[in-house]
Amino acid sequence: MTAQTLSPETVDALCSVLDDRADFYLMLAGFYFKPLTQDQIDVLAAQDYEAYIDGDTLIDEGFDDIRRVLRKRHTGTRRILATEWTSTFGGAEAYKGRYCVPNASVFLDKSGSTYGWPRNAASRIYREHCLRLQDNSGMPESHLSFELEFLATLSREAAACLRSGDEQGAAALLVDSQTFIRESILTWFSDLQNLAFCMLKTRFYRGVLKITEGYLALDLETLADMLVELGCDAPHADRGEEAA
Repeated sequence: MTAQTLSPETVDALCSVLDDRADFYLMLAGFYFKPLTQDQIDVLAAQDYEAYIDGDTLIDEGFDDIRRVLRKRHTGTRRILATEWTSTFGGAEAYKGRYCVPNASVFLDKSGSTYGWPRNAASRIYREHCLRLQDNSGMPESHLSFELEFLATLSREAAACLRSGDEQGAAALLVDSQTFIRESILTWFSDLQNLAFCMLKTRFYRGVLKITEGYLALDLETLADMLVELGCDAPHADRGEEAA
């Protein structure tokens, strides 16, 4: 890390990106947390997805899936989506003996424990950042909704560091975000996605999974670019590629 003082304009631009990241991760977290309410569906249906849809990226494809479903919504749409979520992400049904609950422990712990070692690893990381789940959450720390929410929290904290002039603190949080995406989410997300694709019958949550996959990949690039902007001589992404 080289000493550097960013201009106010650069700080504002970086903070805007960080705030947008936080909002996007919170949106994604909500999809995996519980079935959508009718109000949430109405809000999603009213959004303009044309800016996302050009057919070139997973994010575009995912938003197109969501748009197509909500464009044809009717009085039974909420029930259909709730059934899809409950059957797949809620663990009400299994596919060839495997459950698709979006929880790292389910996919990484050979014992199949909901509260296995990935949960303990996630809990430790949260504690290192002085965070913990509310006691009434009812789900383990390694649940994808909480992992995505954690990334949103890191993004907000990085923006706060930049606004206070703590560029090194912001950079450290961005590196932590890179590591968390690679080591705590990408290590199992593809298994979740592949299993979910075998179970899902409609396009909506297929779209959510595509958006999540595409955004995680895009965000690693965004984080690397931001670290360069902050004056990091060897961004985490480049170090990982060189080591490989």
